[in-house]
Amino acid sequence: MQKPTQTSATLEKYLYKTDKTLAGHSAFYPLALPQDALTARLFFIDHAQKSIDVQYYIYENDTIGALFSYHLYLAALRGVKVRILLDDISTTGKDKELISLSQHQNIELKLFNPNRFRTIFRNLALLLDINTLGKRMHNKALIVDNYAAIIGGRNIGDVYYASHPKTLFLDYDVLIIGKVVPEISDSFNIYWNSKEAHFAQDILDTDENEPLAQAKQSLCLKIQKFQTSQRAKLLKDAPFTDALKQDKLIFTVARQTNLFYDLPNKVTSDENNNTHHISKQISEELKEVDKELLIISPYFIPSEALMQRFRELRKKGVKITVITNSLASTDVFPVYGGYVSYIKPLTQMGVQIYELKATLLQDMPKKKKFKKPPALSLHTKLLFFDNKRIAIGSANIDPRSEKLNTELLVIVTSTSLTTQEKKYVKSLISLKNFYEVSWGKLPKGPFDDGIQHYGPIYTTLENNHIKHYYTPPKASFFKRLGANISRLLPIEGYL
Repeated sequence: MQKPTQTSATLEKYLYKTDKTLAGHSAFYPLALPQDALTARLFFIDHAQKSIDVQYYIYENDTIGALFSYHLYLAALRGVKVRILLDDISTTGKDKELISLSQHQNIELKLFNPNRFRTIFRNLALLLDINTLGKRMHNKALIVDNYAAIIGGRNIGDVYYASHPKTLFLDYDVLIIGKVVPEISDSFNIYWNSKEAHFAQDILDTDENEPLAQAKQSLCLKIQKFQTSQRAKLLKDAPFTDALKQDKLIFTVARQTNLFYDLPNKVTSDENNNTHHISKQISEELKEVDKELLIISPYFIPSEALMQRFRELRKKGVKITVITNSLASTDVFPVYGGYVSYIKPLTQMGVQIYELKATLLQDMPKKKKFKKPPALSLHTKLLFFDNKRIAIGSANIDPRSEKLNTELLVIVTSTSLTTQEKKYVKSLISLKNFYEVSWGKLPKGPFDDGIQHYGPIYTTLENNHIKHYYTPPKASFFKRLGANISRLLPIEGYL
């Protein structure tokens, strides 16, 4: 098998062009497209000279996971020191693959807040100890040579990089150089050296002497299959790749960049002690909004403190827009069940809500997109504060991000970057792509006995005609049932 092209050139040779002087500041390059997000990560790894630090909530054992691991292995062969820190929530059944990933002497692997039960009793242990094992490291970061970093919403897996046949997560990352990168490295080191992070060989239930050749062969088979796929061909034409080849990769310098991250002991401390939680810090940032707040969150269940902040902003005349998943597009239907209760108070205070259409690609002509279009699911986490600041990172607007999981994000003060990305997002907001959610009178049914009922109304455009839905559109029976049942259970604090 032909190995990916390797080079000894440093990242500085390629990642240096900025729209303003970088000295003493940080600069950003958006990675909205999945092919750019994957290409940039692999480029980082292939050009690392000293170190690669990997921090993710989910690391799948699928094609993209194999591709990512293979490039990390090649970097280790070049003498690069690789540290991988993974949350342990999604490692079920992957012990063999995980231990093989850390067999090279230049690769270290740690698991965060591990579940000591690795097989049959694993889920039972989680259920019985939900207050400990239910708290997770949700951070997502890739740092190379302490020079450049990628943070945002994407984990490592097919669904995040348009490589899954049934589902495509719409997500967002940003590539960073400059002053804040060492701070991101420091945050990684704090997690790596915390008591919540354990070396994999002390946790995993597998043979540590699994032959490296066998593990490499398994990786190679997946890589060979990927290299002959249409997805591999698309990577060669990624805009990020073209910009690199033409030396046109230009970073936007920010006037100010603030890094926020929860400390790792958040998962072992009182969830109601929010002294150092980033949710409190973000809430303080909202006070400075003057005209418009735009929120993109795949899982949206606002706290009472956030609802109060919304009321204050609306009294000031601030326009608030929320973009989230529909029941059809979400991958976690209980969260939708929790969110529905907030539709009435939000819309009545004047907050505009838009839900993503899962079938958007499927409604397009096949020749323009995919032969078998996947269903869309929103996974982007972005906040726009007026036209001045943008928040980018791993945090959702829900109780889990607020109190249970650790998160990492940056708030970037840059009129140029904020305006550019906000303009792109707003160009997508239409009834063709989303359901606009309101609250109002529902049509009377035969069993209503003349009683007028009220509820959510979903307005959209289908076949160039306005259409109203009075139940979550296009959602399966089981999703509707699950969401309705979850509304009856006392689980909102865990969503």
